[in-house]
Amino acid sequence: MADDNYEDKTEDGKGRQIHPVLRGRAGIISSGVKTADGQIKASAGAVYWLSVSDDAAAVIQLNDSLNDSGTDLWGTTIPADGYAHFIFDPPLEFATGIYLDVPTGAPDVYVGYI
Repeated sequence: MADDNYEDKTEDGKGRQIHPVLRGRAGIISSGVKTADGQIKASAGAVYWLSVSDDAAAVIQLNDSLNDSGTDLWGTTIPADGYAHFIFDPPLEFATGIYLDVPTGAPDVYVGYI
């Protein structure tokens, strides 16, 4: 493929299969660091990845709403000194908006969305 934003490889030279990788201009936006409840997007969208870390235990949830009144579509608990990176394939679809709910802790959360 001639587009320099897309790497079209099927194996890595050692016989291992790899998947195409979308690069920077693919349209996915990073929320920047979030440490408390807050709106990620004020309209319908999709979440492709989420990274979270915290010194103390934390609970995070992604809510389909413009505030914390909608349906939780996804959530997790992170232990003290924990880190996780989640990739959603297919992405999580939000009909109303993307809202980050942090009922416990003050983690560093980054959300990749469109």
